[in-house]
Amino acid sequence: MLTQKQKEELAARLRSGVQSASAVSQEEWDSYPATVRELAVSTSQGDARVYAVSPENARESKPLILNFHGGGFIVKHMDRDELFCRKMAKRFDALVLDVDYRLAPENPYPAAVLECWDVAKWAYENCAALGADPSKIILTGHSSGGNLAAGICMRAGQTGAFRPLCAVIDYAPLDLMTDPADKKQSICDMPAERAQAYNAKYIAPEKAEDPFVSPVYADPALLEHFPATLVISAGEDRLCEENELFAMKLAQAGVVVTSKRFTESIHGFVINRMCEWEQATELIFTFIAQRLSGE
Repeated sequence: MLTQKQKEELAARLRSGVQSASAVSQEEWDSYPATVRELAVSTSQGDARVYAVSPENARESKPLILNFHGGGFIVKHMDRDELFCRKMAKRFDALVLDVDYRLAPENPYPAAVLECWDVAKWAYENCAALGADPSKIILTGHSSGGNLAAGICMRAGQTGAFRPLCAVIDYAPLDLMTDPADKKQSICDMPAERAQAYNAKYIAPEKAEDPFVSPVYADPALLEHFPATLVISAGEDRLCEENELFAMKLAQAGVVVTSKRFTESIHGFVINRMCEWEQATELIFTFIAQRLSGE
């Protein structure tokens, strides 16, 4: 566990604007070569911007990974998101669709939920053209992107449109009904007032208990058709308890769930490459590899 002194030092780094271990280096880009194409996918919310990341000399009938970035529903896609997608593309010889969804406050709920669902459904329906295997669709979501990935799993089960092979939900906000000030906090968290402002830009208070906003309040019938799911939580994150509560609710609904708390990590640690990010990344990749191999 982090000592109080270590927490204070980490909090000071965050206050000074240090959000990642380092900027993405040219060496890292070179280590994960990929072709990146920008697609415009028609959705009910207008054309969605999607970055198609594929490894060099990708095979046909490859896995298809849909990745949803974080940022509290208000922060844009970053280069660190692309780096993570390049790593997945190389590791699994997969096509990764990195979804640059609409952001609040210009596009509050349910814009991103509907847009991401439409992209996922389009991807499934166009697997043949994309050279992907429709039985190997994987969802990965980080922070707010994890919330959106959960929403896609619920909608897929509700409609029967398709069934993902598996899902990764990474330190996601899954309870926007509870005031951030009332959640267990660490000095390494953003101030509660800032978290409240993020939520207010995305969702009106009267809609906060909607299961597609706060999946922890979803009826079990919306959860029982989830694919095998990995839920990652960070010990120094106010969202830790709701992540683990959601994992429990999935398990109670009969879903195969892997839940892991990284006790010495803060919110956003995987994509921002801080704390225990290497161990968490390997867990994500091992989980996906096991699903792809049929384990």
